[in-house]
Amino acid sequence: MPESDRKHLRQDHAGTVRLRGPETQATRAAMRSSRLSGLLLALALAACLAPAAARRLASAELVAGGKPWQSKPVQTTKPLIGILAQACHYCPGRSYIAAGFVKWIEAAGARAVPIRYYSSEAELHRIFKSVNGIIFPGGLTDLWMDSPYVIAARKLWNWAKEANDNGDVFPIHGTCLGFQLLHILEANVSFTELLVDTDSVAHPYTLDFTDAAADSTLFGGLRKDLIEKLSDDRYNISMENHMFGLPPPHYDKWPALREGFHLLTTSKDRNGVEYVSSAEHKRYPFFATQWHPEKPPYEFGMEEIPHTLDAILVSQHLANVFIETARKSSHAPESPEQELELMIYNWKPYFTLKDSVMDPSYDGPDITFFFDRPDDEAPENALSLGGSSTAGSGGRAASKSFSDLLGGAARHKGDPAVHLVLA
Repeated sequence: MPESDRKHLRQDHAGTVRLRGPETQATRAAMRSSRLSGLLLALALAACLAPAAARRLASAELVAGGKPWQSKPVQTTKPLIGILAQACHYCPGRSYIAAGFVKWIEAAGARAVPIRYYSSEAELHRIFKSVNGIIFPGGLTDLWMDSPYVIAARKLWNWAKEANDNGDVFPIHGTCLGFQLLHILEANVSFTELLVDTDSVAHPYTLDFTDAAADSTLFGGLRKDLIEKLSDDRYNISMENHMFGLPPPHYDKWPALREGFHLLTTSKDRNGVEYVSSAEHKRYPFFATQWHPEKPPYEFGMEEIPHTLDAILVSQHLANVFIETARKSSHAPESPEQELELMIYNWKPYFTLKDSVMDPSYDGPDITFFFDRPDDEAPENALSLGGSSTAGSGGRAASKSFSDLLGGAARHKGDPAVHLVLA
């Protein structure tokens, strides 16, 4: 700096260098321009030098703002979550819900409402308008397109899409069989075409993340160390337990899947067969995991289930994501009395890990809720199957489709051949 300019620099009592004396407007403008240029250059360098993970996180925050369900305000702090009950075989009820799903949403601040798949359309819609989200759970049931379970799920799925299209947030989470159900509904094809055999029963394993995962609602906010551990076979904290899987190429074979879902993770079975293990809908808050986030904190009957702190933290994260989205739904029961009448606490749970009240070929949940008598006739307002009939060949095929895979009921619970097929 020339000596003539040095005399204009002074240092104030706080140590800040300031320009004193005769300074021109042009000088001040030049200095401001210089500082701004330096700041922009520093920001550009920081962005270039930042770790890839940090850049992805920033991107996730920007993209998240473009998802309609993430920009909506909270509507309730007491969300109700409907869980679609499944057919029960050789057990004290006509349908059941694994208590692990109930506890999973309770841990995130929600209450469970059972949805019986054989309810009338009017009853299904009444419950839909009363709850703030739905779980399509894992389990063992038939997914034929004309089965009562799939028909009921399709109605709920269509209503959820309509609600979101009208600006009313309504999330769905599908786990294992529920993951497959969401894809069957989206592609509108039979599970026999969509899925392939996988050797993933009682198989804790890893998740291989795609680039889309960083921008997703499911994983965008998950701690980096947990993302890394989910990918590391030294930890194996994602619990797989299924005999069927969805190959990634099927996202292109049925374009509706590629157009509808972001493929977030893939996994491999014991034989190296790759399948989609996590997905998230592009337009709706529909989340899908082929693996079981609800099992690590609440299921202890299967030795392979991971119970490490990392597995618990991942489970809790996904529950928090789902329930926080459900808080943005404006649905509510018509009255406080109806709210109490709907909740699952009106039924007592069975300690099914201890008391063998279910099919011995079923390695099911530790604790289970059962609904209605197994020998009850279908209620008068039961769902109509339209032109199809369970009395026909399709119904007979559905009734034995998965049970044939399990083998005889006399086989003991620990036999790998009779582990839960789709739970």
